[in-house]
Amino acid sequence: MRRHAVFVLILLSACSSRPVDSDCDGMCQLAGPEFPGVGECKEGACTPTYADCSIRTEISTCAEACEAQGTTCAAHGCGGYTYRLYSVLEWCEDPELAGLLFALECDEPIEWQLNDAVKCCCEQE
Repeated sequence: MRRHAVFVLILLSACSSRPVDSDCDGMCQLAGPEFPGVGECKEGACTPTYADCSIRTEISTCAEACEAQGTTCAAHGCGGYTYRLYSVLEWCEDPELAGLLFALECDEPIEWQLNDAVKCCCEQE
């Protein structure tokens, strides 16, 4: 009888244990399969990820974009990049499109060129 109780305890412990990187309770916003490691749970915290799209007329830096969304910019924090540019907002909102990648500092002006939308790399709170 005692062996049975020990076996049950071991079995319950094994079933309730969680992998090291799964203790964020599904709160992390993954950037997608083309950006491995971006937005994932690491050591109990979510890594930076690309925030919602911002448009050219609303912001001039990623620091401003992240602040407007209630977070902090993470320079080079998304796979080495700080932001992704898109020609139009609709393309920025399409999860299948990666955009043009830039690795600048958060307070540097976004290099818009002919683009109108951006996804900045921001900390996940």
